Parts: sequence; structure tokens; C-alpha cells
Amino acid sequence: MSDTVVDSSVVAKWILPEADSAEAQLFVFESAQRSERLVILDLVYAEVANAIWKQYHRGLATLAEARIFLDSLLRCPVQVEPATRVLQLAFEIAAKYQRSIYDSLFVALAQDLKLPGITADEPLCQVIQKDFPQIILLRNWKRRPGA
Repeated sequence: MSDTVVDSSVVAKWILPEADSAEAQLFVFESAQRSERLVILDLVYAEVANAIWKQYHRGLATLAEARIFLDSLLRCPVQVEPATRVLQLAFEIAAKYQRSIYDSLFVALAQDLKLPGITADEPLCQVIQKDFPQIILLRNWKRRPGA
């Protein structure tokens, strides 16, 4: 097992009550137990903060709960990498696979760092899986060798 690049879709599940949140939290716990680093892009903070705001805006969380979620996000035990570091590679991935730059940045960072990546974004995983087998779905992370 090694350090892992984590997509914003998984980070959101650490923070917000969503489908697969328990699995995402278990992933964080077990990674910490093995002293593995979890690596995210700097833009994950803005993406997950926006998901928190949407929960509040839709009336699914109170303002007090949203503030607690945001505080939890800011205290996540992660290594942060700048998105600009892999922007050119991400652009090429986005163009080839017709995916957003946001999705492609996550794939590009995993590729650049030569680390596995974990996402909850099934459509992304399906499109890039052949060329980027190190990207796995959250629901499959326990099934991979070494997990």
C-alpha cells in the first residue's frame, strides 16, 4: 500500500453525510493507521466548500452544521499540491477523454506523482480506466491488492 491521491468527490464524503461516507471515513482512518499520506489538489478546498454551501442552500444542513463541516474540511490531514503543477497534463487528459479540467487535474496529479488515486466519480473512472488503471473507485478500494 502507498500514499494516495484523493479526488474531491471522496473528500466531500469524509465531511458530508452522503452515500459511501462511512467507506470514505474508513479509508481515511485505515490510511492514517498505516501512516500513509493522502494527497489532494489545492482546489479541493473550494470544490468541497461549495458542496457544503449547496447542502446549506438546499436546506439539508443548518448554517451551524455547515460551519462545522467547513471546519472539518480545513482540518483534514492531507498533503496539498498546487493544481498549476499539473495543469498542462490535465488539459491533455481533458481533451483526450472529454472530461472537465477539474476531473482531469485529479488524474494528472496521480499520474505525475506515480501514486494510486481514489475517486467516487464512476463516469470518470470508466472513461480513463484503460489508460490509468491506478485510479480506482472508492467502493472498490478494499478489493485492490495490498489494501
